[in-house]
Amino acid sequence: MTRTRCLLALALLLSAGSSSFAADRPGVVVLAAASLREAFEAAAPAFTARSGMKVTFSFGGSDTLAAQIEQGVPADVFASANDVQMQRVAAAKLLASAPRALARNHLVVVVPKRGSGAVARFADLAKPGVRVVLAAATVPVGRYSRTAFGDLDGRDGFPAGFAALVERNVVSNELDVKAVATKISLGEGDAGVVYATDVTPALARDVTTIAFPQAAAVEAIYPIAPLRDAPNAAGARAFIDFILSPTGQAYLKARGFSSPFG
Repeated sequence: MTRTRCLLALALLLSAGSSSFAADRPGVVVLAAASLREAFEAAAPAFTARSGMKVTFSFGGSDTLAAQIEQGVPADVFASANDVQMQRVAAAKLLASAPRALARNHLVVVVPKRGSGAVARFADLAKPGVRVVLAAATVPVGRYSRTAFGDLDGRDGFPAGFAALVERNVVSNELDVKAVATKISLGEGDAGVVYATDVTPALARDVTTIAFPQAAAVEAIYPIAPLRDAPNAAGARAFIDFILSPTGQAYLKARGFSSPFG
């Protein structure tokens, strides 16, 4: 056998061994806030290469995921878009250990580029007849949005009752932030509120962003924790350690998240 063939045979053997190794290891199931989709899916191959474990994600509104955990859905890790839903799971004694800060994010208003043009500045959200799409109040981004609107009541030139005026314009309460982004990109609303990280290059082709006023610049903190009844407790710890490592954090940063460490 020639040297080239020997090397090829060795490479195939190692590849087969690596594939078998990954297949033999139990997978890791991660329930994660919808806004983490792009970052986590990008990071998954690197995690598998390092740990030999495949990772399966279920993305959705953090409140929906918390309810699933309470109902006993088998999973190893929970990554929430706010502390409220994480503490809900903690209060039910369903965490294996204390949550750790994963990332930071912030909110933006998105308006369709081919829409009505009804919203050109932040204050326009309160104009009569404007169609506002938000996530439901139980979803972190929906809660953050409403907190921000309340912070502007009677401040910095905004009218008293600004939050109530915006709420009156809400035509749809979505189950997660991706649904808000989709509706606005399709022109099914005049404006919506999403995380800055949701404005992917694909979405940016269809929407324009408006920054939140400094007085209402809510910062979203994402916690992550292993679940008490995790089928793969070792895998849960490995995934969390990986995503909090400099390598894992690089994937989050590339998608616009900020470091949780300041």
